[in-house]
Amino acid sequence: MPFASRGRHSIHYEEMGSKGAPPLLLIMGLALSARGWGRLARVLSRHFRVVVFDNRGTGRSGRARLGLRMRDLADDAAAVLDAAGIESADVFGISMGGMIAQELALRHPRRVRRLALGLCCRSSSRARLAP
Repeated sequence: MPFASRGRHSIHYEEMGSKGAPPLLLIMGLALSARGWGRLARVLSRHFRVVVFDNRGTGRSGRARLGLRMRDLADDAAAVLDAAGIESADVFGISMGGMIAQELALRHPRRVRRLALGLCCRSSSRARLAP
């Protein structure tokens, strides 16, 4: 079980796929651990070196304190890249993970090769197109 350290905080992360494949960092949204990616991380690992992690206060990562800032979470993501030995990666964030991904790109621009942002919705909801 690998952990990245940032100050007093430990951030749990996992890697999937070939170390020689292009790196892809997946950033999950509010209150969900990396397990929220479900099968998607495994499917993407066929073509990428996928890194997923538990944001502070979720999964196996340390507890979050009150007043946590987006920049703290972005710096956590950079610490995960450091711990995995990755200089720069494609980054995909979903929901609040998209906000973290944007902050990562702003604070650590050399770490983000490409940025993709996703919107989270419930699988039971049905989208309707306007006429």
